Amino acid sequence: MRNSSVTQQNHSLNETLPDTSELLHTFLIALYIINLAGGTLGVIMMSHQLFQRRSQSVMTIIIISLLVVHTFMLLSIPFRLSYYLTREWKFGRFACKLASAIIYLHMYTTFAFYVVIVIIRLFRLEFRKCYTTAWVAAVWLVGVLVVTPAFLSNYGTSNTYNSSECFQFHKDIQTPPMVIINYFLVGILVAVCVVLTIIQLSVIYTLAMKYWPDINSHVEFRAHAKSFFFILVTLVCFMPHHVFRVYYIQNSSLDKDHKLNPYNEIFLALTTMCCLDMLCFIAGIAH
Repeated sequence: MRNSSVTQQNHSLNETLPDTSELLHTFLIALYIINLAGGTLGVIMMSHQLFQRRSQSVMTIIIISLLVVHTFMLLSIPFRLSYYLTREWKFGRFACKLASAIIYLHMYTTFAFYVVIVIIRLFRLEFRKCYTTAWVAAVWLVGVLVVTPAFLSNYGTSNTYNSSECFQFHKDIQTPPMVIINYFLVGILVAVCVVLTIIQLSVIYTLAMKYWPDINSHVEFRAHAKSFFFILVTLVCFMPHHVFRVYYIQNSSLDKDHKLNPYNEIFLALTTMCCLDMLCFIAGIAH
């Protein structure tokens, strides 16, 4: 009787696993559709607004760069949706690696621009337009000429991958160089987020105590409160993926059935939600 009970429990558990997998798959598709629709709308509306203003400020240059980064990422989402809907990759191995590279390049480039925006507003820094253009161009050159080629040449190189599958590079992440690089990126992002969050919240708290109870009537307080928006996006969109990545790296070799892959894809898709920031710009949340 006891063995029969255990067998029934195992059978029941096995029946729930496909349901969980399908639920994650559906959620992943819905998440990408929302990001594609909202991100595209935000990019179009912000581009129209910038075209009308014809501003050439430092912030405008950074926002334009964010628009370009978001656009490249949004162009890659239909390929991902095609794969998740049909469960078959039809665009070749290089296109698969390129789509993977774009989402990571988008994440770290967006993070770099967010950090710069927060630092500029936090310390009231002023740059000449030529300097801003130079370092923005440097970010693009490093991303396009260094990071992307390195990613394409070292990721997805295993011959055991099925050509009809994509975004399943779990074997590559187990190699020592990739483990070191991933831990380094996690450490950098987490450290920067923690430091900026502490500094920004300290400034907001100090201003709140100074101007209480009419804090909303002071421009300085509102400016810092809006700057915290970029940190909040980083905490919500980027931090979960990096925290899970540590767990994923440590357990990927033990994950014989690749049950962690859907969760990794969910957290990776969550990073693309940052493209909705343009709708927040339009709404005035982070103006």
